[in-house]
Amino acid sequence: MSNRKGVKNHKKNSKFKPKTYVITSAQAIQSEKNEDHYGRDSARGAPNENLMEGLLKYCERNGAELKILSMQGMNSTETELHEYFSEEIEEKEKGEVLYSMRQKDCPLNQNVKISNMVEPPQNMNIPNTRDRFVQRDQSVVMAHTKQSLRCVPTGNKKFPKVITTTGCCTHPNYDIDKDLAIGNRRADIALRDHEYGAVVVEIISPTHYNIRHLTAQANGKFVDMGKKFDGKERVTKVESDALVLGDLHVGETDEQTMTANYEMINFFKPKVLVIHDLANSYSVNPHEKDDCVSRAIRARLGKLNLENELEEYYYTLCGLGREIGRKGEVLITPSNHDNFIYRYIALGDFPHDEINAGIASYLFKIAIEECDDPAEAANVVVEEGIKKMGKLPSNIRFLKFEDNVQIRGYQLANHGHLGHSGGRGSTRSQELMYGKSITGHTHSPEKLRDTYVVGTSSRLDLAYIRGQGSKWMAANAVIYEGGFVQLLPIINGKWKRKK
Repeated sequence: MSNRKGVKNHKKNSKFKPKTYVITSAQAIQSEKNEDHYGRDSARGAPNENLMEGLLKYCERNGAELKILSMQGMNSTETELHEYFSEEIEEKEKGEVLYSMRQKDCPLNQNVKISNMVEPPQNMNIPNTRDRFVQRDQSVVMAHTKQSLRCVPTGNKKFPKVITTTGCCTHPNYDIDKDLAIGNRRADIALRDHEYGAVVVEIISPTHYNIRHLTAQANGKFVDMGKKFDGKERVTKVESDALVLGDLHVGETDEQTMTANYEMINFFKPKVLVIHDLANSYSVNPHEKDDCVSRAIRARLGKLNLENELEEYYYTLCGLGREIGRKGEVLITPSNHDNFIYRYIALGDFPHDEINAGIASYLFKIAIEECDDPAEAANVVVEEGIKKMGKLPSNIRFLKFEDNVQIRGYQLANHGHLGHSGGRGSTRSQELMYGKSITGHTHSPEKLRDTYVVGTSSRLDLAYIRGQGSKWMAANAVIYEGGFVQLLPIINGKWKRKK
């Protein structure tokens, strides 16, 4: 009897319960030695109290557990945290302070953990040397005074791992004085890049989790899922100015991700919906034009007909236009896969393509008669090809290469494949061009300061990446009123914890 009872109790106690963690970091305060050198500054390492009040309220409302990771101050000799964290947090059991320089890793489930890896707060970003530790282990949340997110490729058919940093709940403490008269270059950059905030990790199952940043302003205000937290003030609802979807690749989309996309449209009700890589263009892919095997397989599957593809794009846009409503707008960003259609026509082989000669000739005529340069033609052929399939809703707009669409200061009109001065695109080039932006193209979500990259809405097992480790992941980004942004990864269709 006792053995059976023990087994029964074990099963009962081992039942999994979902849990939410809010993880931030705190810098150590100024030491007496550094006071003598830089002058007394009680703000160094002091809590951003309005942010802390907001985080505590967030945890109370969402049943979340607050974890605060300690970081050194301006150098490794400063390790003492502000008294607030022992008196107001630990002693009143409002959260847990983890001294990350002395603690072991803290697993949150089988696939994500709080890491004890030490990254000096003066460093600008997570160095690439950390990726290899994540690749061989779990996704990690690291203490740092900046917020970043990056994917790490894993295996030949696995989800990538994620490496992310927390942001800070304390005021900056770097090797520089408040007048910027004494100090060094690293400290000066770190001071300018200091980011307040935290990371939310929702543990859905023993293996599944959601992750997103709470990016706070200097005044401590932050937004999560359309709710603004401002210290002890009443939590208020904020509108969503824009929702940027991961690259669509219609014809190769993932059903669970598209379901999540529609859920987000209904949840956030954005004023603007931004589309990247609407087209997949598999029927006219220039990379496969000389691949006889690929084309034979596509022919057998009925996937060499451009007109059928354009029809798919048409119905997809009609559905998105209806979903966002008459007051909203759908913007299609010029993208490299959309441009495949122009490249196919420009190559001039279409008269010998018995399947697509008709539609290609129609688009070729428009391109040479109505456009003044190839860049304009690249935009026009996609738009006119889709419009030939039927009348589009009035809230659909195709952007041009020269368009600037900035919402709350974020550039939304660049796909990400084009860099500056004729170069290729990269996260760094987007930052140099725009300062603030949300782009796509890489299929791998990323946050680098105010530069965001969404993921993909396509399947993650497309033929041309099989046998390779992949960083691909679904993720969308939302811009709220007030200029707050969240990058929202989607794993197996899940993007937030169900209540």
